[in-house]
Amino acid sequence: MSDLEDRGAAALDKLAEKKPRRKKGLHLVKSGGETFNPVGGRVIRHDPGRLPDVLDQTGLALAEKCDNLFSYTGRLVRIYAAPETAGGVHRARGALVLHPVDGSHLTELATAAAIHERYDARSEGYKPCDCPRRVADAYLARGNWPELRPLSGFIEAPTITLDGRLIHEPGHDSETGLYQASAAIPGWSPPPAKPTRAHAQAALDVLLDLVHEFPFVADEDKAAVVAGIITGLLRRVLPAAPLMAVTAPTPGTGKTLIAETFAIIATGRRASVLSLGHDDAEAEKRLAGVLLAGDPVIALDNIERPLKGDLLCQVSTQQFVRLRPLGASGMLSIPTHALMVATGNNLSIVGDLKRRVVMIRMDSGKERPEQRTFTRDHLQDVFARRGELIRAALTIPLAYLAAGVPAIEGIHPLGGFEQWDRMVRRPLVWLGLPDLLKASESLREQDPDMEGMRLLLGAWHDAFQNKPKTAAELVAAGMIAGGELDTIMREALYDALQLVCSEKPNPRRLGYWLRRHQDRIVDGMQVKQSGSAGHAKVARWTVLNCG
Repeated sequence: MSDLEDRGAAALDKLAEKKPRRKKGLHLVKSGGETFNPVGGRVIRHDPGRLPDVLDQTGLALAEKCDNLFSYTGRLVRIYAAPETAGGVHRARGALVLHPVDGSHLTELATAAAIHERYDARSEGYKPCDCPRRVADAYLARGNWPELRPLSGFIEAPTITLDGRLIHEPGHDSETGLYQASAAIPGWSPPPAKPTRAHAQAALDVLLDLVHEFPFVADEDKAAVVAGIITGLLRRVLPAAPLMAVTAPTPGTGKTLIAETFAIIATGRRASVLSLGHDDAEAEKRLAGVLLAGDPVIALDNIERPLKGDLLCQVSTQQFVRLRPLGASGMLSIPTHALMVATGNNLSIVGDLKRRVVMIRMDSGKERPEQRTFTRDHLQDVFARRGELIRAALTIPLAYLAAGVPAIEGIHPLGGFEQWDRMVRRPLVWLGLPDLLKASESLREQDPDMEGMRLLLGAWHDAFQNKPKTAAELVAAGMIAGGELDTIMREALYDALQLVCSEKPNPRRLGYWLRRHQDRIVDGMQVKQSGSAGHAKVARWTVLNCG
């Protein structure tokens, strides 16, 4: 071997033995299979065959660095300020909503949460890189993220749990999953841990004074307003709560101000306003959108048609509803813990929704109520006294709990709303206010469906007693003159048939109506199926007096 070859071989040997130099500050420390740089930053190396470990490390990095990232109903979400108007919903400036995190967004978050490296063959070492999109997609596809904090909802005011524990510190509450997203509230101070009845009475006086200039029909309407204020603060912890409905015969009476009062106290800003329009399907899509966004208070403002709908019924009584987000193929279980407030002139609520509503009635007795003068600007007063009002509203249920939840004679539980009944309704009756559900009894009398059933069953029983009839026989008796009924009975039956059959009485429409209302008792009367007639087995029906 020549001298040149000897020197070349020696240089190669020396190069092979020489360890690569590391730049200062970039040496790595391994701990329990995890890798960190000297300042504690997590380092994730994207080597082939290590995807499960990479996903685990990515999840830990997100949990360590992303304070505003949560696991919520099978999705990853962040809390952020929404646009003022979107998808038929009008929100106040700065209103918070839940923003779903997709693969692209998660790639950005994961890149910021850790140092990602990929092996570079040219330099024979690792170089920094962005988190690969496939890693973000694979992490989202897991569908379960135990390392991240679970979120049940965000609140913007102090609240209490069902056992009376106060939640008022900013940040995430691990027991309830609630995230306190509000800044310091001027005028707020925590109520006593165990307030007395005297404390609660003083707090009630504060809330009643707030709305004393509104023209409520009766004292139960004032009680319903106080209930709305308390419900807005507790709604995130209540499994179910009725819809608050504010009605008046004339525009300008102050219905929207009441809805805004609930929202300002609960969130510090005006309510998110949802326009229902005249299409039930479109209205339900918009309602589903605000539930997905997590709005704490939703105002259905200036309703001009009878308020009804399966989704509204479910939102009032169920803790979760199954919805399909726009653009998604799967269904999600969405919490329903938003305070729903509907306003309208002579508001009509029909169907099953009427038993899920607390009515607030106002009547100024004036032709132009908007021209009234007040001693103060109501909304400005609410904003200025918000901390004091929150303290007063929380003191009332806390005092009732401290007193041992005493039974109240004559007050029957409201089925489906047991916790709301215990935390909101009963404390107010305990303090001497009338039962706030008294105003809602008028809905039963005003319901067109109930009115039609009452008229038909009454006319039917007067004409035939408990003699069975088919739907066709009943329609013929009401429409054909000179039959077995005299003129007065026939006309009464015909008017009732028109009402229940939407002005077009026929056996098919009446048959559908009878099947939908069978076994229901109204004014002591009940329609029952009573065998069948003829070879076609046509159903016979009879009205029984159950009184």
